[in-house]
Amino acid sequence: MWVCCPGCGRSPGAATPDGRAPRRRVLVAVLCAASFISVADTTIVTIALPAIRRALEFSPAGVQWVLNGYALVFGGLLLLCGRLGDLYGRRLLFGAGLVVFLVGSLVAGVAAGPGTLVVARGVQGAGAAGFVPASLALLTLSHDADDHAGRSRAVGAYGAAAAAGFVVGMVGGGVITELWGWRWVFFVNVPVAAALVLGGLLVLPESRGHRVTTRLDLLGAVTVTAGLVLVIYAMTSVPDVGLSSWRTLGPGAAGVLVLACFVLVESRHPAPLVPLRTLGRTAVLVPNAAVALLSMIGIGWLYVLTLYFQEVLHRGPLQAGLLFAPMTVSAVVASPLGGRMAGRVGVRRTAITGLLLLGAGLVAMTAGVRPEGSLPPVLVGTVVGEFGFMLSSVALTLAGTRGLPADESGLAAGLLNTSIQLGSGWGLGVVAVVVAAGLSVATEAHYADALRGALVACLGICAGALVLVGWRLHRTPRRPDRSV
Repeated sequence: MWVCCPGCGRSPGAATPDGRAPRRRVLVAVLCAASFISVADTTIVTIALPAIRRALEFSPAGVQWVLNGYALVFGGLLLLCGRLGDLYGRRLLFGAGLVVFLVGSLVAGVAAGPGTLVVARGVQGAGAAGFVPASLALLTLSHDADDHAGRSRAVGAYGAAAAAGFVVGMVGGGVITELWGWRWVFFVNVPVAAALVLGGLLVLPESRGHRVTTRLDLLGAVTVTAGLVLVIYAMTSVPDVGLSSWRTLGPGAAGVLVLACFVLVESRHPAPLVPLRTLGRTAVLVPNAAVALLSMIGIGWLYVLTLYFQEVLHRGPLQAGLLFAPMTVSAVVASPLGGRMAGRVGVRRTAITGLLLLGAGLVAMTAGVRPEGSLPPVLVGTVVGEFGFMLSSVALTLAGTRGLPADESGLAAGLLNTSIQLGSGWGLGVVAVVVAAGLSVATEAHYADALRGALVACLGICAGALVLVGWRLHRTPRRPDRSV
């Protein structure tokens, strides 16, 4: 059984004989709210980008850094922050990350120029890199080791909160920008983050691994952060400059080289930031690889649908955001169901079921994306596909967090979130290249054909994920949680 401190004998927030289940529910609610805000902050800013570009006089290419500045720092620091939580306290990291995120949001809201806003977005990314893995680690440790059903339900609720954050960001971003101006898409984070800091202080117990040490693998931290930043930078450059540009190949090659140095450092360090034996475990590698593939699909169809709704169907930003509402309702329903299903039939069967539904949804969307602007098949595809996406996402998250002992739960959360970031970067690059290639050979009237080609690419990625999960996930042993 995982214990929050020596001699305590119970998991953080777990129900006790004197009845503390309500406190655990509040604990889960606080952590789910953190999941909500982390997703909502990305989509709410995406909708506000045109207004931000006009107000601060960003160049058409430069405005992407409002998103990329956040993604670079967030993705680059995830592994480091996940491990810091294991070593020095997950509640401490959760609160500190939220405070940094709050400050970044406040500075972004008052930014007077492009540079200030991009830097503030980087600060937001650093804060999110702290509280996101800490929240997932605390969530998975909020139930006793043998309470798989309870843990599955909690992770399902966490996923539902993320799905709700998506739609609130897409729809709310349009509403807030239109009624109050783009600055409020950042200001709205301030009271929410402050409330979560207070809630964390009141209900979250501190937890850390038993191998607490003041010695941190600094060289490993520097190399993995720098390597991930360079690789993610290369990925985010693909939609603008293509795969063959030096802006993609140069940073990408440098990032791979720095990550190779990281592997060398970790193989020789007595207390590595990320033990190589951890990365080599099938129980860790397979769920993370599948999560990366799933993230490629998630960002890919979001990109395609956004273009389809606005460029082919000629809907405005607010109307386009509302067209994502059925998809998000489906996700909110599927997430808790995925948790319960995983607890009853296992993560492998749940993930396979989800991927099959995801594939069916992609087939429907591919059939519906047409030059004449067909909408009903696409909406049906988004509902079915998102339902499957969330089933498989919850199952793979459970598989990934069970692959490591409790004292490395922060590392497990950091690895999963890093896989999401890398998958999102690769997915956006792949679909952008496919769309660009389709447009180079198609007339403007056949713009939908290029988008359909990107959906076919997503379908191929889904097939790859299905093969990986069906072939290897069943060989992943469920490692029992260890006392910390």
